[in-house]
Amino acid sequence: MSKSTYFTGQPVYSQVIKLLDKAKIQQISLETLGSERYVKRLTGWKHLIIMLFGVLKHFDSLRELEIGMKAETMKLSHLGLDYVVRRSTLAEANRRRPQEFFAKVYASLLERYTPFLADSRSVGYQKA
Repeated sequence: MSKSTYFTGQPVYSQVIKLLDKAKIQQISLETLGSERYVKRLTGWKHLIIMLFGVLKHFDSLRELEIGMKAETMKLSHLGLDYVVRRSTLAEANRRRPQEFFAKVYASLLERYTPFLADSRSVGYQKA
């Protein structure tokens, strides 16, 4: 069995981002009522990317997230993040952007990748 070399040498964060469909997420953001309201530069896509960064780095606060983003500014510019978002901007975005946006993104990803996920319910047992 040969190993895939598709993700060789790429950080996990970069691999996760490549699985996301930016156009679909931007469409979901525009369709979700209030998702793009009162935002200047922090779009739904950028918000999602920043929050995923925080999750994968195991940050517990927006303060840690801001410091972590500052520390890796040069590495994250290829993701379309042209500035380091401030803690206050993230707090406001978390308060204003409806949770339906993130729920729809998750549902979209689940629909797209369900055929590739291992389903523990169908493996190892049969109905009696």
